[in-house]
Amino acid sequence: MDKFLTFTIAGLSSAAIYAIAASGLVVTYTTSGIFNFAHGAFGMMAAFTYWQVHVAWAVPTIPAVILVVFVIAPLFGAVIERVIMRGIEGASDVVKIVVTVSLMVALLGLAQVIWPQTESRPVPPFFEGRFLEIAGVRVSWSRILALVVAGLVAVGLRLLFTRTRLGIAMRAVVDDRSLLQLNGGRPGRTAMLSWGLGAGLAAVSGVLYSTEQTLSAVTLTLLVVNTYAVAVVGRLRSLPGAFLGAVILGLAQSYVTGYINPDLTVGPIALGNLAAALPAVMLFTVLLLQPEARLRSHSVARPRAPIPVPSQVTAVVGGVALVLVMAAVGSLVSPADLVLLTKGAGFALVTLSLVPLTGYAGQISLAQMTFVGIGAVAMAAWGANGSPLAVAASIALCAVIGAVVALPALRLSGIDLALATAAFALFCTAMFFNQQEIVPSGSVQVPPLSLGPFTANTDYRQLVLLGVLFALAGNLLVWLRRSSWGRRLTAMKDSPVACATLGLNLTSTKVGVFALSAAIAGAGGALAGRTFTADSFSLPASLPVTMLAVVGGIGSIAGAFIGGLLLGAIPIASTIFAANAIGVFRFVAIPVRDVLAFTPGLMGISLGREPDGAAPQIAVGYRAVGRSAAALVVTAAGSVALWLAARTGIIPKWSFVAALLVFVVAAVPLLPLVLSPEVPEDTAEPPRRLACGLWLLVATVAAALIPWADRITSNGVRLVLIIATAALSARVAIGVLGVTPEQLRRPVAPSPDLVGVDRPMLRSDAVEATRLMGMSEDDFEAEVASLRPAEALR
Repeated sequence: MDKFLTFTIAGLSSAAIYAIAASGLVVTYTTSGIFNFAHGAFGMMAAFTYWQVHVAWAVPTIPAVILVVFVIAPLFGAVIERVIMRGIEGASDVVKIVVTVSLMVALLGLAQVIWPQTESRPVPPFFEGRFLEIAGVRVSWSRILALVVAGLVAVGLRLLFTRTRLGIAMRAVVDDRSLLQLNGGRPGRTAMLSWGLGAGLAAVSGVLYSTEQTLSAVTLTLLVVNTYAVAVVGRLRSLPGAFLGAVILGLAQSYVTGYINPDLTVGPIALGNLAAALPAVMLFTVLLLQPEARLRSHSVARPRAPIPVPSQVTAVVGGVALVLVMAAVGSLVSPADLVLLTKGAGFALVTLSLVPLTGYAGQISLAQMTFVGIGAVAMAAWGANGSPLAVAASIALCAVIGAVVALPALRLSGIDLALATAAFALFCTAMFFNQQEIVPSGSVQVPPLSLGPFTANTDYRQLVLLGVLFALAGNLLVWLRRSSWGRRLTAMKDSPVACATLGLNLTSTKVGVFALSAAIAGAGGALAGRTFTADSFSLPASLPVTMLAVVGGIGSIAGAFIGGLLLGAIPIASTIFAANAIGVFRFVAIPVRDVLAFTPGLMGISLGREPDGAAPQIAVGYRAVGRSAAALVVTAAGSVALWLAARTGIIPKWSFVAALLVFVVAAVPLLPLVLSPEVPEDTAEPPRRLACGLWLLVATVAAALIPWADRITSNGVRLVLIIATAALSARVAIGVLGVTPEQLRRPVAPSPDLVGVDRPMLRSDAVEATRLMGMSEDDFEAEVASLRPAEALR
């Protein structure tokens, strides 16, 4: 009985912390409509800040708690809402999820820079050494404090949301922001207060958790996973439901830890990690048991221009060019950089797996590295000699598992689907990849592919192989996108209501796209030809993949390639700039390697301004090149000439980098204007083509002849000067040409006063105007119906 009571009290203490954290998550979601994946990172930052204030700076407990929980955390939450979250209002679920995930990754990287994890940072518990005896069981005052705080939070939030004007305004912000403003409310200030309150609750849970567990950035950040499971019990809106879920999860974990023998096995699966897998099991189960959400149409708005689908011929030419470029670059880099470049190519194949799932179908997955791990483990078990049959079997296994995961998740979409895939990743990490029988010593060696006389047993061969695979998979996706199945995917993304109205059965489509995505990701693992650690397949490893895939441009093949290269380029940059720092005359200096630790997160946060990613923005500058045969020939010839000069040792590698950057950034975008005999219609004078061409040739040759490595010893300063040279060369070239390229001209926004005058007035124009006046779309429809003649209504 004493044992049962001990684990019950321990479970209730954990439940109290989960309930407080879930309360903050529910507050931010119900008042902003944004599910904050960074909620755990908020608590983690608060816990480390409390350690810094209380332990490192010796501030007494009560002032330290007041400073962290009631001042720093709320201000931090308010700033996050004002600077980041307000910019993604009205964005798609994918953008909202990726921005909050990016914020989590950025905060995790920042915490590891400020507080290196190599040092132990114990946090003394509250009322240290004081206990209360309950039925013969000694209970620390710290655990009792957690229960008391949870009760006070529950009562306080109940009173706030039901008895105060501020609480009602918080709920009204997400329901109708414009209507709240028309009634005298201040939605911006209310949203900031909501996020400040949510961050404060996250800080409370983080500080309480740090007094009972080891202070670890990753562990505290992933505490939010338990919070997800708890909050979903209340459907992300009910505080009593969240508290009930916290009690269930806390007690279940405590009883499993106390009563199940960790050495007990079921086949090759040891049950020692079962307690860690319970939040994932609970999260997935609750999501599946929830009633299916009703289909709702999207609000009427002017959609962004769709990403153009390339022709199959363009895709084939692009694939061949990609393989040649990767082979050329791989022949120039050092062996150490070649290893990192090959990893980047492997990541590109993984990010490509998200193009059909997220880019075409609008579904989201946070478990792509899990499928990479399944493919890698299967290949290691079945293909010790690099057999192509083992590769095919591993890919087929991933496709089947992807379809099986998709079947119960067919009813889910948006945030619920993202949480379900995250639960799958967590469960596989705890019960599959962390099993000694499956992944011995925590690592798995994937054998290289052996196909007839070809064996990918070197990094260069592996790089070329991955380039060929990416090109083949990319062409397959372009073909599918142009097919009827691809059109069904985009229809499912654009309007599920329209698909349901037309009687389309999307079950097979969803299962098929999940299976295809899992198969491509599994191929990235089965054909990796390198050693993975078990941590490589975890949820924290999957999050940057999804994040940078969307940053690159999830709707296109080029965007997936950019996202993968970003994942591979960051380790290369860390090596190149290991000795460099960013600072002000060395008074304040941050090593570039530390800055790169949270740079991926900052890239993802930027999606609030560019939700389409980087690829469409880059494509604008080079689209005219693809339509000019002469420009393509000159681009290919110039690139080959520079590569030959570097390959034969005529110019050193840094000079090759400088010349290539000047050529690609300054010369290539202007080639269609320089080589075209036609005069642009909107120019008063003909372009000075010859002078511009000579300048671009001189700039490129000069960049190739400058001894960058000999003259400048700092890699960081060298790169900054090279980038500045390319930008200056481009600006001078435009001035010499006398014509501003079309892609650099700023579009003139149409005046709202001319709506219906210079162009036909659309229904979306009328709905947008009524929305700004505080009317809903239903009110607009009713007003239109009342104005129609009676005979038109028959």
